[in-house]
Amino acid sequence: MALVTERPRAAYDLTQIRRGYLLWGRHRTWNEGKAGFVTTATEDQLIIQYYPGVGNVTNHFIIPVSEAAEGQWEIRWSADMAEIQEHGMKADNGQQEGDGKEDDVGGIDS
Repeated sequence: MALVTERPRAAYDLTQIRRGYLLWGRHRTWNEGKAGFVTTATEDQLIIQYYPGVGNVTNHFIIPVSEAAEGQWEIRWSADMAEIQEHGMKADNGQQEGDGKEDDVGGIDS
């Protein structure tokens, strides 16, 4: 039996995303996504800085590759907004979630 084994693992493709890119992300537990820019991109995680709407303050969120690989994040990113890439969350029924435009009009029953 070998002492060291090699196993495939999930990793961000750093040719697709890098520091300075614009990114919008929404975790499955969030009602709304947050838009910001990538401050750190490694094979294991992305760190995104965003403006939370409070004066002269910034904040950040982290997207671990393990959570992105499990489909817990809906992510859109771009280097220049001319071309937008997506990595999406799956809905409970197994279909790709839409663009946020729901048929529900503010909870009004028809």
